[in-house]
Amino acid sequence: MGSWRDLAAAVAQRQEPARPVGDDCLGLPDVLAASIRRLETMPPPRGLVDDANWQDVVADAMTIARDGWAAKALALGWQTADLFGIGPRDDWEFAGLAVWLRGRSIVLLNEQRAIVADGDQHSAFERGSMGRGTRPTVTPVMLWEFGR
Repeated sequence: MGSWRDLAAAVAQRQEPARPVGDDCLGLPDVLAASIRRLETMPPPRGLVDDANWQDVVADAMTIARDGWAAKALALGWQTADLFGIGPRDDWEFAGLAVWLRGRSIVLLNEQRAIVADGDQHSAFERGSMGRGTRPTVTPVMLWEFGR
């Protein structure tokens, strides 16, 4: 194993539903909020080569949720996988915003894209563009499904 894709492929074989918990403090549906809370407390998945990379992706996922971007994206028609998914094969399959973000700050989000800033540089995450599920042949794995 070792790569994100290898881990996602292994997880795709054992899909488990998220368990809801109490109050929705993130402005998100209870089941999604519970999944994100679980992600925050998860150790890095076994077999992942770079644990620091996992922590960065988790931090980005938490920022998306806590800063209200996830709730806004869902209200604009984004799918949960657009935000927190990863495909088990290659970039032609799927990479969600949390995996793509790499510590950059979201400055604008609409129905189709998120604009991010890294200093004075700006980049766009295009929902459904190449590498983000245009023609997905597999169902993306949610980050909290990696488990240990």
